[in-house]
Amino acid sequence: MSTATDNVRSAMAESGATSSQPSRSSAPSYLVAGVLFYGAVGWLLDQWLGTRFLVAAGVLLGGALGTYMMIVQLKRQTAAQETHASTTTSDKTSSEESE
Repeated sequence: MSTATDNVRSAMAESGATSSQPSRSSAPSYLVAGVLFYGAVGWLLDQWLGTRFLVAAGVLLGGALGTYMMIVQLKRQTAAQETHASTTTSDKTSSEESE
C-alpha cells in the first residue's frame, strides 16, 4: 500500500499538482464571493434595520476585501512557483554536476 502511495505522491510532485495551492483561476472567485457574501449581509441588515444603504456598503466592503484576498493569493502562488522553479533548477544543476 505504501508503494502505491509513494507512486501517487511522486507523480503529483512531477506534475506540480498540490492540494494546498489552488489554481490561479480560482483567485478571482475571492472577489466574486466577497461581493456576494457582504452584499447579502448588507441586504439582510437593511431588511432587519429598515435602512437602504447597507447593501451598497456591503458590496463595497466585499469588493475591497475580495480584492485584497485575491492579491494575497496571487502573491502566495507566485512565490510558491518561484520557489518550485528555483528548486527544480538547482536539482537539474546538481544532477548535471554529478555526472
